[in-house]
Amino acid sequence: MDELLVSSRAAAKAGFHRNQKVHIILSSESCDLDSVVSSLAMAYFLSRTSSGPPGCSLVFPVLNIPRSQFHLRADVLLLLREAGITMETLVFRDEVDLARLHGNRRLALTLVDHNILPSKDSDLQGAVVEVIDPHILERTPSFSCPVTMEMVMSCATLVMEQILSRAPEILDQQLALLLYGVSVSCLSSAGVSVSPVAGKVRGKDSQMFQLLQTQFPDLPHRDALHSALRSAKFDLSGFTTEQILLNNMKTVAGGDLRVAVSIVYMSLDLFLQRTNLQQEICHFCQSHHLDAVVAMTISFNDQSDEPVRQVAIYSSNLLYRQEINHALLNSHSPTLCLSPASSPYKDILTYHQDNALASRRNVIPVLTHFLSDWWQREVHCGAGGEELEDQLDQSDVMIYDTFPVNEESADLSDADRLPHVYSACCHHQRRLQLGAGDYGNVEEDYRGRMMPPPPPMNSLVDGCPLDSSFNQEALLEKFSRMGGGEEEQVGMGNKRGVKFQ
Repeated sequence: MDELLVSSRAAAKAGFHRNQKVHIILSSESCDLDSVVSSLAMAYFLSRTSSGPPGCSLVFPVLNIPRSQFHLRADVLLLLREAGITMETLVFRDEVDLARLHGNRRLALTLVDHNILPSKDSDLQGAVVEVIDPHILERTPSFSCPVTMEMVMSCATLVMEQILSRAPEILDQQLALLLYGVSVSCLSSAGVSVSPVAGKVRGKDSQMFQLLQTQFPDLPHRDALHSALRSAKFDLSGFTTEQILLNNMKTVAGGDLRVAVSIVYMSLDLFLQRTNLQQEICHFCQSHHLDAVVAMTISFNDQSDEPVRQVAIYSSNLLYRQEINHALLNSHSPTLCLSPASSPYKDILTYHQDNALASRRNVIPVLTHFLSDWWQREVHCGAGGEELEDQLDQSDVMIYDTFPVNEESADLSDADRLPHVYSACCHHQRRLQLGAGDYGNVEEDYRGRMMPPPPPMNSLVDGCPLDSSFNQEALLEKFSRMGGGEEEQVGMGNKRGVKFQ
């Protein structure tokens, strides 16, 4: 593997040969231990077997974060050092111009540990030739892009399965240590228990782990490696709030709404005690063009090795905050079992998550579905008149909030806790009027709740000047005096939204 990494790094620095087609194994944006090892192992496998797409003379892994952020992955750095891999031999996303390669028809992409590209990389979709991912499939399968998808605990298990079935001879001590480290981490730590009660230790993951132990008896002791990796992962001393959120972050988007989902390796109480936390998260959102952050904290109690999961939802926009809150509280696949926790901040909603088995991989699809619905509402906001009525029921464009949330609603009376109804379309119109950056200035009633704007004066609603006083004959007579032409033309003009003087 060392030779592959050194040659890949040299090729990336040189900008590749002019006509060279490149096959890149791209990790996920989280760039966690599983994603990094899976990209390294898959690239090594393809380089040794020459089984990639035709015409690609160079195959190498790319870690999907800037090089400057990699030092935050302390557990990944630890395992790579143990395997004799230095950071200097790795290639990072900011060191390769994927858009230029794709524009020159010189790029082939294999996605590992994720199966769809983020919105900022949507133009690269045509370059994807293979997907290997243990998460829920979000892409449309096609003959041109085979997908290996199975709900195992780690992507590395799926990569190792391919290696064992097609080229078992390349599994050496170095590669075995990398795969073993992922297995130990997934089976023993990072919020996953090995107890049968946890229900997360799947047969294939255990089989791969046992095979590595048997075939490579000199591998480190499981408990010692697990303890070292977990200590490195949970040591956040000296990290800023931004670094903690970036450490293991994935982004989901729908239309112009972007939400970061970060795993935070500390208790919720410690996270909330960080100095100027709300201001720091606000700055983080502005710097990374985010509308909201869902921080999923994970810690361990002293009595057992079972994880303690908690959730914090931040957005400076009340509507975004309550909608995301609503989506997570009403999740049924799985049910997160959220119960309110105390928060000292108005813009941060906090919860205990009683379902310790529900990890970020379960939350991402919930938010993806929510954002898909949001995007549909945003699109429908641009539709007009009869077309909008034909496309939507009222329920498609309304958002219901029935949940008191932390201090914002703790003091409301029972009468005030009746469902509040907001129009997504009206909210979008306010954003257009106020400017995309002014998310916080929204109309509120005397209790501080968001209120829809008054009905537009050109719509036939109660209280509109046109309501109950529309006179078609007078309108036609006026158009005749203005030289508006035939009645048929008047009718067409009205359908096209002619403005009346």
